[in-house]
Amino acid sequence: MGFTYLDALISRFGDEAFTASEFEAVTGNTRPAKLLSELKMRGVVERMGRGTYRVLLLSERPDKRMIEWERVRNIILNAPWNKAWTGSTAVEIWTNGRYKISPNPYLRVFHLLVNKSEMEEWKKYLRRSGVSYSEKKRVGSFVSLEATPKIKSTLVAGEPVIPKDEVLRIIKNHPALYAEASELIAY
Repeated sequence: MGFTYLDALISRFGDEAFTASEFEAVTGNTRPAKLLSELKMRGVVERMGRGTYRVLLLSERPDKRMIEWERVRNIILNAPWNKAWTGSTAVEIWTNGRYKISPNPYLRVFHLLVNKSEMEEWKKYLRRSGVSYSEKKRVGSFVSLEATPKIKSTLVAGEPVIPKDEVLRIIKNHPALYAEASELIAY
């Protein structure tokens, strides 16, 4: 991985204030205001005043994971086809968010049950929306699509999810993943 403008800022200024002119002198970038504006939108620098910035400490930066994960969830929920959360996503919903599992802290997998006849439409929709359904992804989020001829679902907290008995069966069949999650069922 190459050296970035953010690396240069941290190396040269730390968390001290700097000007756009100083940034231009250090990096040679001829459009410092534009680049600093982009770094501000990404949540890594703060504009302190006209033309004055500072790099935010890690503890001050927003957690972009939640923003991305909520974006993907909304894209899925706004899709026009029948669907239901399944797998670990269903367990999470039935436990009112008290039981979550993930491959790592930077990846959110959404498990979704869709009609077999609509699988290709779902893939096109997700691609157009910039949402991955590839299980090769290790950072960000992806949708794990599971096809079925008929979807049985119920609304829990306003979201379509597989029925409670199916969720309890998932928990029972995977004790290493879900341990005592059945005791956390909230609905």
